[in-house]
Amino acid sequence: MFSKNNQPSTKSTPSMPKDTGKKLSTPTRSKTAIAPSILSRDLVITGEISTDGDVQIEGRLEGNVKATTLTVGEQGSINGKITAGKVLIRGKVTGKITANSIEMAETANVLADLVQDHLIIANGAFFDGKCTRKTKPPGAPAVVTKPKT
Repeated sequence: MFSKNNQPSTKSTPSMPKDTGKKLSTPTRSKTAIAPSILSRDLVITGEISTDGDVQIEGRLEGNVKATTLTVGEQGSINGKITAGKVLIRGKVTGKITANSIEMAETANVLADLVQDHLIIANGAFFDGKCTRKTKPPGAPAVVTKPKT
């Protein structure tokens, strides 16, 4: 059934690529492929969290958090300053939120001032605070102040 052929092969073996002087790119992990850091319901943290990745808070955080994407679960609670690219809130947040995008689900309870470019507040969400846009919307008139005479 199987036999070993002792005759030299006439097939050519693949040769090494020539050095063209160009660097080949190495594959890197996409940020979406990395799982978020999850703080469970029974966890209480007093202090700061800072990461270039994603964080999901199901417990309680007394302090500031800085992340690429932050998700606050329904049982989650944050009392502090949040700085992130995207924030999804299903639980309770008290403090200040600075993000490109903020989304509040219907179970959200937010007592915070917001600085954002994109804001979604679902029907049923509780929000008490001040909203400020990070950038002016396109076509917005420039603010001109008159000098005092």
